[in-house]
Amino acid sequence: MRKFLLLILVTLVGVISADARRVPGDKVGVQIDTLIYDFGTIRANDPAVNHVFRMKVTGNESVSIIQAVPSCGCTTPDYPRRPTKPGETAEIKVVFNPAGQHGEQKKEVRLRLKNGANKAENISLILVGDVLPK
Repeated sequence: MRKFLLLILVTLVGVISADARRVPGDKVGVQIDTLIYDFGTIRANDPAVNHVFRMKVTGNESVSIIQAVPSCGCTTPDYPRRPTKPGETAEIKVVFNPAGQHGEQKKEVRLRLKNGANKAENISLILVGDVLPK
């Protein structure tokens, strides 16, 4: 019985550690240049922060961005609505409006990706920084 429990424990640890090493985008065949963008310190009355995340299709299947859901109304994503072919790069533009915000910020855009082989994956793009009062 002990050997059986030990075998189960070793198997679980192996599965968990293998999943922890997975790189976001591997499942659907994409690489994203960066997952976190630090916009630094800005003021609440400063213009909106704009950042472009670049997603390159590294697999053999086209990849579509099915959804891009922001964590709040102050963050707006703009992304291509048609599939990105193997070898091509797509741009995901994210705009953060600091008006009405203050303190440390962590804004997320959750992408839902799907490739031509019907494999799907969620990837989070994150903007971080500090917003000072006006």
